[in-house]
Parts: sequence; C-alpha cells; structure tokens
Amino acid sequence: MGKPEDFAETLERLTPGLRRYARALLAGANNEVADELAQAALRTTADEARADAAAIDPRVDLYIALSNAAQRRLRAAPAHRPSLRQPAIMHRLADLAFEEREILLLVALEGFTYEEVARITRTDRPVVMMRLMRARSALTALDRRPTPDAGRRPGPHLRLVK
Repeated sequence: MGKPEDFAETLERLTPGLRRYARALLAGANNEVADELAQAALRTTADEARADAAAIDPRVDLYIALSNAAQRRLRAAPAHRPSLRQPAIMHRLADLAFEEREILLLVALEGFTYEEVARITRTDRPVVMMRLMRARSALTALDRRPTPDAGRRPGPHLRLVK
C-alpha cells in the first residue's frame, strides 16, 4: 500500500460505498446502526493495516470486517423490518436470508467479482454462485406475486369522456 497517507486516502475513498453496503445489508435498520458498523469496519481494517501492512487489501478487508460486524449485530439483536417509507426493494431485501442478501449486494451493488465475494464471505465460488442464484430467484418470484390492485392499470387513471 505504501505510505500511511495513501492508506488513509484509500479508506476515505471507500467509505461511501461501505456505508451504502451497510445500509442495504441491514435492510430495516436505521442509518445510525449502519454507520456504526461502517465505522467499526474502518477501525478494524486500520488496526489490521498497522499490524501487518503487507497483507491488507483495503477494499476486501473493509467488507470482511463489515460483514462480520453485521453478523454479530444480527445475532445479538433481532433484525429490524424496513419502515413503510422505505422503497419496496428494501422490503424485498429484508425477506432474503442474510447470506443471500450479502452476496447479492456484494455482486450487484458493490461490483465485486465472484472470487472476491468468496473471500469476503469465506466460502468458495460455487457457494457464491448458488446463493446469488437463489437471491435473484427469490427477488424474481417476489416480482411475480399478485398485488392487491393487480387488476388496475399502472400510471394515471383517466376516464375517456365522449
């Protein structure tokens, strides 16, 4: 990584994505909880970098630390449900198993490769692909569920007047 300034700049550059991932991973939790987890991941990664600068990959290590912190948090406290004001995708993400949501977000939201996701989740590539397939399938199935107003047309409802 080089100089400590470079490492600090790298962490600063990666922080917005880490916060975005934390908020999506903890679908339903308030932003303060997600920000606490992001800060914990930043501290953990910075501490590990001080201990062994040669072995650190900041981007992957930040997401490993955040995923570990989120799992500890979810074991200690029940998962929150998204508020009604949050978009439908947050409700759909909250319905996924944590492992599936985690992998879907790492691939689709954060753009990690399957190999990087396998390192972050401490699994192997076939497991990553299977969980990703299940997550995508579950979201697709949710799109096909009938809604209460399924018979109505989308968009503005105008009457024809003759």
